[in-house]
Amino acid sequence: MIEAFTVIIPSAGNGERFGSDIPKQYLKIGQKLVINYSLELFLNFKECKKIIIAVSNLNAIPKDLTKDSRIEIIEGGQSRAESVRKCFDKISEAQSSMNVLIHDAARPCLIKGDVDKFLKLFCSSNFAGMIFASPSTDTLKLSVDGKNIDGSADRSIIWQAQTPQIFKYENLNNAYSRYPEDYKNITDESSLFDEIKDEVFLYSCSSKNIKITHEEDLQLAEYLIQNIKE
Repeated sequence: MIEAFTVIIPSAGNGERFGSDIPKQYLKIGQKLVINYSLELFLNFKECKKIIIAVSNLNAIPKDLTKDSRIEIIEGGQSRAESVRKCFDKISEAQSSMNVLIHDAARPCLIKGDVDKFLKLFCSSNFAGMIFASPSTDTLKLSVDGKNIDGSADRSIIWQAQTPQIFKYENLNNAYSRYPEDYKNITDESSLFDEIKDEVFLYSCSSKNIKITHEEDLQLAEYLIQNIKE
């Protein structure tokens, strides 16, 4: 059984690494905005009761952003982590205690079947949280200055954190209350749990769950979406 959940989608980034005047989440794959692939997937779940999107400019929202009464759009923060926190504060203001799912706006290649299994596994567990992740397949080098190699990491214990990530509301609220206000080192919300005992588990996900970061990723995402099998 899947429990009711709220979705947070930070979408205030300007895509500096992508090299476009248009944020990557608002570019199109086929006839659809990148962000709409994720929005429509989550809205397909009856258990999805609300989606909060954090944007950089409330006056510059694309006219073809998916419309649904469950979607609320707010102004984001200076960083991804700050945007997620502002969305979470919105949830708290509404006195909601539903599970909280966070997903990157620029990951359009989610497979609904994977998300369904992920949600069912989490809801049947006692975990504080669960995240999409993939085991590292590359040899990882350590370098302080970005030039000289200082060592190698043991890739057998390295996982690449992705989204979606889901947390029980009370556990996430507690993690926020224990973390300093400076979120500059937070690149994903599971990091909030690094120093506390709550259990956050890994869900080994499909290699198709790419994040659009560079221009060539858009073409790969288009190919994957065209060939996604549930």
